Amino acid sequence: MRCKKVQTNKCIILVVCYMTTTGPLMQEDNVKKYTTLERVVQEFSSFPVIGMGDMNGHVGTLGEKVNENDHKMINFSEGNEFENLNVTIGNGLHTCESKEWKTAINYVLVNHEARQHVREMYVVENEFDIDTDHRMLVLKYE
Repeated sequence: MRCKKVQTNKCIILVVCYMTTTGPLMQEDNVKKYTTLERVVQEFSSFPVIGMGDMNGHVGTLGEKVNENDHKMINFSEGNEFENLNVTIGNGLHTCESKEWKTAINYVLVNHEARQHVREMYVVENEFDIDTDHRMLVLKYE
């Protein structure tokens, strides 16, 4: 990943993530992804940074079993002082749903600089037919 330093204070660093779910290389693959994400966070530490996407982690807020991806996400968040908006201010718990199950695997993680500008975060439930089992996440940001 190449990152170009931005010389302005009107910049948001937005990193869209996808964490691997299964397979023999899952752990190795996700460690690489979180290592890259940590490099971005360190490189742009003075900027608002938002990491969001399909983290394939279960934090247990819906009663589901916490999985390995969740432990990685928690370790990343705590180690880099990121806030998980789904847990703290999110309105709408299920971010992914099929006929058989409902779960939360899509998250918005923000550093302190980004959190100062966040006014609201919620999940849009079934308002748009976007042909996916994932729901849209909305972040109101000033």
